Amino acid sequence: MVKFSAITEANSRFASDSSQNGGLVCVFAGATSNTGAGTIERMAVMLKSPTFYVLGRSEARFKSQRAKLDSLNSDLKIVFIEVDITLISDVDAASKQIAAAEKKVDYLYMSQGCIPLNLPQYTKEGLDMCFALSYYSRIRLLSNLLPLLRQSTRPRVLSLLNGGKEQAIRTEDLGLENAQNFSSRAAINHTTTMMTLALEYLSENDKTITFMHVFPGLVATDNFARLTAPKTFGILGKVLVAFISRFVSTVQWLFGISPADCGARQAFLLTGDDYGPGKMWRIDEKSEPVTTAGILGEYREGGWREKVWEYTVGVFEKALATGS
Repeated sequence: MVKFSAITEANSRFASDSSQNGGLVCVFAGATSNTGAGTIERMAVMLKSPTFYVLGRSEARFKSQRAKLDSLNSDLKIVFIEVDITLISDVDAASKQIAAAEKKVDYLYMSQGCIPLNLPQYTKEGLDMCFALSYYSRIRLLSNLLPLLRQSTRPRVLSLLNGGKEQAIRTEDLGLENAQNFSSRAAINHTTTMMTLALEYLSENDKTITFMHVFPGLVATDNFARLTAPKTFGILGKVLVAFISRFVSTVQWLFGISPADCGARQAFLLTGDDYGPGKMWRIDEKSEPVTTAGILGEYREGGWREKVWEYTVGVFEKALATGS
């Protein structure tokens, strides 16, 4: 385990090294609350004259967070892009705005997501909300920004989800489009394993970029506290969701680390030298690499990196056609 004292020391060293941390361009998705907010605040303290692109639903709600970031770094330039990150078309529009203004992107951080329920909830583009947030929007944003990342001297991509927690998936129904196959656990397993396989596919073609799929561990966030049952749920279902929400929230606050501490670990991974380019890293909550292949060995041998990527590209095309 990388001790937290070592994390803070490394972050401080990077902050004092003007040869590395000046004028960096960073893109954040999922950074307006919880672990993402902890990460962006830590990065604001560490970087000199950076530019932050923040993708979020409401610029008005971002106002107080912007004020805090400005207080942490008066030389910080913040560009907030109001976007529905569940929509591939909105992700494309945000990517075009960044590409029009910048010649490079140094760091891409993504932690958007939601707690999946046992029934799919679809966007207007026909994608399940959990899949859209935890997988499709992330891969779309990353693939759109690859040309800019390639222009950086030290590009880093960090997807905060479930790195190292990959499980078996239904290879005959990758998107769990068959309602009988859909469940909260299945959605988590699919988005986790597909994320790792897709990032591994990209890393094979971009040896100068560091790709990281990170598991943050238990963090004291309000993600479960905000969980509500859909209107389609019956009374029993709504009671069950309320119970799970309160129970897990209590466990998080009692035993989880703070979003600030979690953010410090993600800043360490983005700026440190422990994880270099040329491969895709799975990293656990202790900031250590996960080296056991598990089920991934079977999928790698079966060519599922390429198959997942081809499926994902097809989903993008279908989503854009549905939403137009």
